[in-house]
Amino acid sequence: MTSLPILLIEDEYALGTALSFLVRRIGHLPTLEASGAAGLAALEKTQFAAVILDIGLPDMSGLKVLEHIRRTNHDLPVLVITAHATLDHAIHAQKSGATGYLTKPLDLQHFEQTLSAMLAPRMPAAEPRSDVSETHAATLIGAAPCLRETFIGIARACTGDIPALITGPSGSGKSLAASVIHAHSHRSGHAMEVLACSQIVDPREFEHRGGGTLVLDEVTELSSDFQMRLAAWLGTGTTNQLRILATTIHNPREAVQGGSMREDLYYALATLTIPLPPLCERSGDIPALSAYFTGLPCGDSAPPLTSPALAALQAYSWPGNVRELRHVLDYAVTLSGGGPVFLSHLPAHVASCATHGGAPPAPGELDIVIGRWLDAHLAQSGDNHPSYDSLLEQIEGVMLRHLLECHDNRPTRLAAALGIHRATLRQKLRRSGLQRDEA
Repeated sequence: MTSLPILLIEDEYALGTALSFLVRRIGHLPTLEASGAAGLAALEKTQFAAVILDIGLPDMSGLKVLEHIRRTNHDLPVLVITAHATLDHAIHAQKSGATGYLTKPLDLQHFEQTLSAMLAPRMPAAEPRSDVSETHAATLIGAAPCLRETFIGIARACTGDIPALITGPSGSGKSLAASVIHAHSHRSGHAMEVLACSQIVDPREFEHRGGGTLVLDEVTELSSDFQMRLAAWLGTGTTNQLRILATTIHNPREAVQGGSMREDLYYALATLTIPLPPLCERSGDIPALSAYFTGLPCGDSAPPLTSPALAALQAYSWPGNVRELRHVLDYAVTLSGGGPVFLSHLPAHVASCATHGGAPPAPGELDIVIGRWLDAHLAQSGDNHPSYDSLLEQIEGVMLRHLLECHDNRPTRLAAALGIHRATLRQKLRRSGLQRDEA
């Protein structure tokens, strides 16, 4: 195998060194640069076989670097890496011509496989579309780890016309995902229509619906005969005038095994499957979702959610998912009269979760919340980054204030529960401005 030069643009020294080692292990020659400007300068001097590009660079966004690369080289494979997987990042990277998209923490085996696939002989790349609409009328809110596969699937769907199958429980946002795909595709200037299975008579009628997007809602509820005709129509290659998206609350493989979905229709739709997770798996997104939903009836200024109310929302299990959250918040904002949303404004079955614990925290929830807080804090501070100790004191202060409330604002009880000396706890409380006058 011929050794190929690989450019790594990564400012984290430890990760850059590890990736360089992996590149060498599969037989290639890495060059590591720690900034976007240095990476672009290296590209002017050397003809690399591929670029591994971090989004979070110290001098510019990696997405800007990707745009610079694509202005001069449409064919150079670029693997984008990010620590903060968002829908905007995924769509922007895909539209800008990213060959691959991985999220941190990296699965190193997956990284090796992806890089090897990028370096394999390939067909010439198609010219990028010039008619892609940049509308942002629809979006998905959230940054939970379980949404990463969703964001990548939506981004891929935005760049082509192949049918896609959107799966997830009722109320998880399947129709919204379809709207995002349509809004970011070159068909955004045409209409998007959602059809329930009972409204569909013959697949051939789709041919006369123009150049927009057609969403088939709950496709597994179609009769077996209709599914057969739909699969046959999708296989004719005459669907270019219409983009087909389908949704289902069922796992499509299980639906095939159970007989509610024909195997031929499954293979026609499931090449690109986009999963929507339930809200209980992304409770760390509830603060952002709540701020958005409470702001809708009130314009730009959302009524504040009190801490107990937010705690109840995050503890509730949300069997109705995001749709149920929106209805609950509409109800709460109405009762609050546009003022702060207190625990008493929530429905009783949701409010009770504040004291009874409710659902356990979702995996990675703490990481998401602290990461979002740090990003906002560092963006506001500009070049005057706060010290590590000051950041730690702020986080510790929030934790201690919550724990004090749980122990009736009695430091002695809290010290015993935490297993620390009372004097040590008092010192921490004084630093956080929480010391009570015990006299």
